[in-house]
This record gives sequence, structure tokens and C-alpha cells, in this order.
Amino acid sequence: MFRKGVGKLDKRVLKIVGIALLIGIVVAGSSLGYIIGYTRGQNSERSQWRSGDWGKLDEALFAIEQYYLRETDRDKILEGALYGLVGGLDDPYSEYLSVEDLENMQIQLGNDYQGIGVEVTMENNRVTVVMPFAGSPAQEAGLLPGDQVIEVNGVNIEGLALTEAVQGIRGKAGTEVTLGIIREGLPSIFQVTVMRATIERSSVETEMLSDGIGYLVLTQFADSSGTEFAQGLRDLKKQGMKGLVLDLRDNPGGYLDVAAEIGRQIVPKGLIVYTEDREGKRTSEYSSTLRDRGFPMVVLVNENSASASEIIAGALQDNNIPVVGATSYGKGTVQSSYELGDGSYVKLTTNKFFTPRGKEIQGNGVTPDYSVAMDMVNRMPSLYYLGTQELGSEALHIYQLQAMMAAMGYLETEASGIYDEATAEAVAAFQKANNLSPSGKLDRETTDVFNQRWEKHTRDSDSQLSKALGVLNQLIKGN
Repeated sequence: MFRKGVGKLDKRVLKIVGIALLIGIVVAGSSLGYIIGYTRGQNSERSQWRSGDWGKLDEALFAIEQYYLRETDRDKILEGALYGLVGGLDDPYSEYLSVEDLENMQIQLGNDYQGIGVEVTMENNRVTVVMPFAGSPAQEAGLLPGDQVIEVNGVNIEGLALTEAVQGIRGKAGTEVTLGIIREGLPSIFQVTVMRATIERSSVETEMLSDGIGYLVLTQFADSSGTEFAQGLRDLKKQGMKGLVLDLRDNPGGYLDVAAEIGRQIVPKGLIVYTEDREGKRTSEYSSTLRDRGFPMVVLVNENSASASEIIAGALQDNNIPVVGATSYGKGTVQSSYELGDGSYVKLTTNKFFTPRGKEIQGNGVTPDYSVAMDMVNRMPSLYYLGTQELGSEALHIYQLQAMMAAMGYLETEASGIYDEATAEAVAAFQKANNLSPSGKLDRETTDVFNQRWEKHTRDSDSQLSKALGVLNQLIKGN
């Protein structure tokens, strides 16, 4: 029996946009983000609905209970049927959520949570890393965007629903989980053990660049992001900000209401986003009353900017704010959750969202006004020191080191994840160039200096940010 509303569970659980399911890892609803809306008019719709023919399922249940070799549990069988029922839609964003799934989700959406600290999605039936959180155990272990998790503690998780697949990854702080990782360029599955921890992070980072340019990075649309965003703007204004670069690159989304809250701080008066159902009927609108933002701005997006990020980028672009970077992901559908009689839910794709001028995001993304390609290696985070690495060492973050060394011109061979002779020679060359003892070993001092050079390299080679700064400076001069 469908019930109107969201019952006893926190309503915030049921209005998620993007990949803000903090379950110790952050689940991306199978393809970088989703929005969950509210149940409306279910009782009246149900009264007019004609039941399907379930005779075949009844016959199958009868056969199982009468003839299966071992004793059966009807509730467990029916639970599995519900997962399969929704899975039959072949929609990565629609799923059955058991009471346990929802309870876990409530825990996941708190400010602090326990796990490895990584955003994931489902690609080709594999749990795929979108981005490890800064300072998280996942980042320390060397996980990178694009890594595919196919095993958890030796158990293959390929083909499982995303929610089910990640249950073994999250867990109590201080406990370990061993993941089997497939990474492009590595010849075989790589085993990495990660120590779970309590994850705390801010979604807003600010910096005052030269010439009065404010730089604000928004990593997701989380519960507190609206407040953090407002504080970030205030801080930059106090420092004399003349214009703003809003960096939404690699931002997978977050809460729909937070997207609207942030939109009202920067999108001019009018629509921010609207949604339509399958018949093309407009179902909801979110608007801004802002009359004067007070500064020009430019928006940065890339291939991993999804869902709520695309809402904001699309709304700003429709209001003549330049967008720079690469075409965004193209996640523009809305999911609504419907409560069943036992408190479980069915989450279904029910709507699409559109920019103020009617551009459809789903499958299209936001196309930048200034398209700028950039090697994604330059988005890699700093290295973590996990003890001295030398010949024969093998770890995921050695693969990261090798990719970074190649980007900086010290290494010509392909990354392998193994600290080989070529890697040692590259490290020695780096050490010599930076007045360090050329031992060829990656010790703490070398790691610290390397990260300093890497930070400068990524900033200098950030062609997308460079273009955004150029566009913004022209806007400032035009004012």
C-alpha cells in the first residue's frame, strides 16, 4: 500500500540530488547523481490503478516453497523479488530500498559518518570511484577517479545493485576493508586494504587570487553547503573581491534544496530550474529573487560535474554568465520515492529537470561557452606519505606517483603501480633537481617537496582555470 508523504523517516533522506549518499562511501545512484522528490496523490492514483496479473509469480513462489531442497524464508524471497522487480526497469536510478537501506541512509546523511570517504557511481555494473575526499582513508590508500571496485574482502560484487554492493565497504571507524581494484593501465586486479575512519569535511574552499579575483570551489551540495557558500562569499567580499570564479569541476551534486539555496545567492531574479513529468507537464519550479549579485562571475565545469552542479551552471549560463571547461556529465532526471506498507520504499525516475530557458540536461549536460580541454591527470590530489617507497614496492599511490611524474616530465614509461627502476630513476632526477639527496627512494622529505611542486604544476597547467580568469578579467574591465 502506497502512503502519502515520507512517514517517520527524515524527509531530507528523500530529496537527494547528486551523489550525496554518505554511506562511508558516497553512492552516486549508478551514474553520477540523482534527485529524489516527494510522493503526491498516491491514494487517489492507486484507486484508479488496475492490478497486474501476478499468477506466474504465485506459481513460482508455490514451486519454491513446495519443492526447493532447503527450508525457505518467504519474506526474504519476496524482498528479493522487489529488488528484481524494480531492477527490471533497467534504470540505474530506480531501485527498491528496504527498511534497512533507509535506516542506513539516515545515518549516512549525518554531518559525520564512518567509512573510507569516497564518492562512487555504478558504471557497467561495477562500483566506480568518482572522487576520493580530501584527507580521507580512500585518498591515503591511493584510490583515484575511474578505479573500479569489483571485490570487497575477497567477495565479488560485480552485478549487484549499488546500495547492496557498497554495504561491505562502509563500516565502523578503526576497522579495515580490503578492496579488489581494477584500474586502466594495470594488468590485473590490485588489492588494497583501507582503514575506515570518521569522515568530516567542508564542501566549500575559497582563495583570493591576484587582481581581486575570488576563487570558490564547491565540492558538493551537502547539508551545510548553503551556509558555507554564503560565508565563503562574505569572506571573499571582505578581501575586496572584484569578480568570482565558481569551480564546480568534479562536483557530483547533492541536496536539491541546497542547490536552490545556493542558486538564490548568485542566480539573478527568475527561474533557477524546473521539472517536467513523462507527459511534459511542469511539476515544480525553483526561483531566485536576487536583484543585484554585486560582482561578475565565471563558472568552471568538467565531465564530472553532475546533477545539482548542472542545475547551477545551466541557470547561470541562461543568465549570460560564462561557463568554461568541458561539457558536464548530463544527469538531468528526478527520482521520487514511494513508501510501501512496511516502511520500505520504491525509488523511481519520474521527472526531468530543465534550465530556465528550457534546455534539457539529461543526456546533454551543460555545454561551455568556452570549451577548454585539460588532461585529467592534472586534477589528481597530492600524494600521501605511507612510509618510504623503494624498488619492489607496490601500491595504488605509486601508480599515482608515476602518473604525476610523467605529467611533470620526469617519467616516460607507463604507470604500473610498481616501484621499478624507471620510477626510482625518475625520483632520483626529481630529488637532484630540487636539492635533495638523489637516493631514488620516496621518503617523507621527498614527498613533501614533491607535493609542493605538484601544487604549483597543477595550478600552472590548469588551462581551464586560466581561461576562466582571462574571461573574468575582461568582464571586470567591461564594468
